[in-house]
Amino acid sequence: MPAGDVNVKEWLCGPMVAVATPFKEDFTLDLDSLLSNIRFMVDRGVVTGNGTLLVGGAGGEHPAMNVDERKAVMAAAVEAADGQTPVLTSIQHTDVRVVLELAEYATEVGLHGVQLGPTYYYEPSEDDVIRLFQYVSEGSDVNLMIYHTWWEGLTMTISLIDQLSQIKNVNALKWSAPTVQLYREGLVNFSDKLAIIDNGGEHVWSNILGATGFITHLSGFWPEYPSEIWTLLKDSDYEAVKKKLGDFKWKWRKWIMKVTQATGGEGPFIKAAMERVGLPAGPPRPPSIRPPEHLMKELDVLMKEAGTPIYK
Repeated sequence: MPAGDVNVKEWLCGPMVAVATPFKEDFTLDLDSLLSNIRFMVDRGVVTGNGTLLVGGAGGEHPAMNVDERKAVMAAAVEAADGQTPVLTSIQHTDVRVVLELAEYATEVGLHGVQLGPTYYYEPSEDDVIRLFQYVSEGSDVNLMIYHTWWEGLTMTISLIDQLSQIKNVNALKWSAPTVQLYREGLVNFSDKLAIIDNGGEHVWSNILGATGFITHLSGFWPEYPSEIWTLLKDSDYEAVKKKLGDFKWKWRKWIMKVTQATGGEGPFIKAAMERVGLPAGPPRPPSIRPPEHLMKELDVLMKEAGTPIYK
C-alpha cells in the first residue's frame, strides 16, 4: 500500500489479530502451520473491513526470532492472506538499521503497513523517537503505525504524537496509555487524522471516541467472537458489547494474568488456546513454557462455559 494512504481507515479497521508464530517441538519455524492458521482466520471472516492480521508482533514472539525468521513470517503471511485481508508486522528492534531493513522488506513482499515504537533497552528521549520515525520514513515508503509502548519507559505526550503524525508515512496509531485522561486525549486529538487501533481493551470508549478497531488474540482461535463484537460496535449497541465481553473476554484476561505469573511472553497463552481448539501452534520459545496443567484445566472450563468451538 502507498505511504500516506488517505484511505487507510477503509482497511485498517475491525479486530487486529495478534497472530501467533507456530513453532515445531524443536523450536524451528512451522510456516506450513502459519499458512493454515491464517487461512483458518480468513475463511472465518477476518477479511478487509472486518479485521487485519498483525504477524511478527509481540503475540508472534518477534523478540525470540532472528531477522531472517521475521522476514519468512512476513512473506508466508502475505501468501496465505492472498489479498483478502490486510497484513501488518512489527519492525521493532534495538538496531535502527534492522528496523529500516524490516520496513523495506515489508514493502517488498506486499505488507499493508508496519507498527513502530520507540527503540527499547535504552530509554529514548522524545527527540530520539522523532529521529527514529524520520529515519524510517526517509528510507522506506511503508505505512507506519505508531505503537505506544509506554510500559517500556517512555510515555508519549500529545505533542510528540502530533509531531509524529506529521511525518509523511505515519497514518495510524496503536493506542493505549497509563492514565484514563491521556488515553481519551489521544483519541480525541487524533481520531480524525489517524486510524486508531485500541490496545487498551477499552472497546466501547475507543469506539465512541473514533477508534477504527481493536487488538485481539482471540481471533487466532475463535475468529467469530471478535467479529461479533466488531459488528455490535459498528451498530453502537454498547450494552450488547459489554455483555459479549463479559461472556468470555474479561474472564480470559484474568486467566492470562495467571499465566504471565508462571511464564513470560504472549505466546504461551495464545498457543495454549489454539491447541485446545485443534489448531497447530507448538510451544513458545524458551525460556517461556506452555502453561502448567492446572491453568490449562481452568482454560478448559472457561472455553466450555463460553461455548468456544472446537474446529478440528
